[in-house]
Amino acid sequence: VHVNNIRRQTGIHCDIWMENKLENTDFKAGFAGIKPNFEKERIDKQSTLAKLKMPLYYARNFLVNPAYINPSIPDTYSAFKAYYMEPREVYLLLFDFVPWNEEEIGRTLIGEYNWELAPDTESTWRIGDGTAAFYNYIYYTVAGFTEFDTFRSNQIREGMIGREEALKAVDEENRPRFESMKWYFDTIGVDMERAVNVINAMPRLYRQRGR
Repeated sequence: VHVNNIRRQTGIHCDIWMENKLENTDFKAGFAGIKPNFEKERIDKQSTLAKLKMPLYYARNFLVNPAYINPSIPDTYSAFKAYYMEPREVYLLLFDFVPWNEEEIGRTLIGEYNWELAPDTESTWRIGDGTAAFYNYIYYTVAGFTEFDTFRSNQIREGMIGREEALKAVDEENRPRFESMKWYFDTIGVDMERAVNVINAMPRLYRQRGR
């Protein structure tokens, strides 16, 4: 939303983003019943049908559980509109032109820009705020995987890393980041213990071996 506001205020018609195609996480829309589109031009691209199915999925869940209705809905709507609906005249991804090299990016961010790391992970990816630590905890607890699994899987497919290296990475990256979660819950005024207990009690979407 902020990016679109700046673009309108300045008259700039070009968006330059730092996301890369390794970050594609179709499973998130998949939870809303939307099949992945492997031919889409950009990570944020969704078909018109998908854009209709997502709000309908949310609306059904609001009816089933009215507790979902809270003061954050206007912000959520604004984010959905900005990400999926507002036109982008020129949209460039830096890493379509520059190879995404994790070690080089880490050295550059930390060595040249004194990048601040999160206290509970060595990764420089998905540490912008505590939100990622929270929702990845939900994904891992309920579904058995996180954004990191899809990210490392995409790296394997591109021949950037091997399977053993990926498994070693996600074993570390999928550990609960309770320190970041605590900061996040304190910031938004939510009782962390209660939230974690509710998440831990949710039905699992997977079966454990032998059951």
